[in-house]
Amino acid sequence: MEGIREIARNKIGSINKCQHGVIHIHCKGVSLHFNEDAFFVFASMVKEGASVLMDEYLANLVRDRDTGEEK
Repeated sequence: MEGIREIARNKIGSINKCQHGVIHIHCKGVSLHFNEDAFFVFASMVKEGASVLMDEYLANLVRDRDTGEEK
């Protein structure tokens, strides 16, 4: 589409920016629309959530290794 720039794409969806400066996130049937400021706040929240989940995953991995358990 003219005026639409693809920012990122993977198997779950895509992120585009239109000529009006709106960031469009499309993920398997869900679309979110943000201005740039709101997009950065949203991206920061997702990054923080991913960090928490990764910390939990790694802690469980170490615990399982130390106890000899597997999931």
